[in-house]
Amino acid sequence: MRNQRISMFTIKVMRLLYVFIFTSVLSNISGQGKRVQIVFDAKLSSVEEMGKKLNIGSVYLYQNGKLIDSTVTQTGRCLFNLDTGYVYKIEFSKHDYVSKYLVVETTELPKDFKRNTKIKVDIGLFKNRIELDMKFLSNKPIGIASYSFTENKIAWNYAYTDKIIEEIVDATLVFTKDKEKGKRDSF
Repeated sequence: MRNQRISMFTIKVMRLLYVFIFTSVLSNISGQGKRVQIVFDAKLSSVEEMGKKLNIGSVYLYQNGKLIDSTVTQTGRCLFNLDTGYVYKIEFSKHDYVSKYLVVETTELPKDFKRNTKIKVDIGLFKNRIELDMKFLSNKPIGIASYSFTENKIAWNYAYTDKIIEEIVDATLVFTKDKEKGKRDSF
C-alpha cells in the first residue's frame, strides 16, 4: 500500500514537472515571437511625368537571393513585411521602363532592438530608350538600407545613393549629347 502511495506521489510530481517544463518552453517560444516588425512601403512614380504615380508595376521581393513574393501594384504602392536576419532585394519593373532595385539589410540589428520600423521609399522609374545605357542598374542597387548604430534605426546609405544618381545623370547626359549631335549631323 505504501509503495502504491509513493508511486502515485511520484506520478503526480512527474506530471507537475512536465507541466512546468512545458510551460517554460512555451513562454520562451512566445517571448521570441515578439519580433520586430519591419514594414517596407514603396510608391512607384514616373520620372518623365514629374512624379505621377505608376499604377501598374511589378515588384519582386527576394530574401537572401531567393524570390519569396511578388505583386503587381494597382495603385502605384506596395507593402511588404520584412523579418530580421535577412538581406532583401526589392526589384521594381514596368514594361518599357528601366528596372531598379533596392537592398534592405536586416541582419545587423542589435538584440535589444524592439521598435517596429517602417521604411518608406519613392521609386522613380524612367522610360527605357535603346540609346540610353542603364545596364549598370541591373547589377547595382539604387539604394541600400541597413541598421545605423548612430541613428538607432534602419537608415538609407545616402552617400551610396548619391553615387548611383550621379551615374544615372552621367548616362543621361551622354544620351542627350549623342541625341543633340545626331540632330546636328542630320542638317
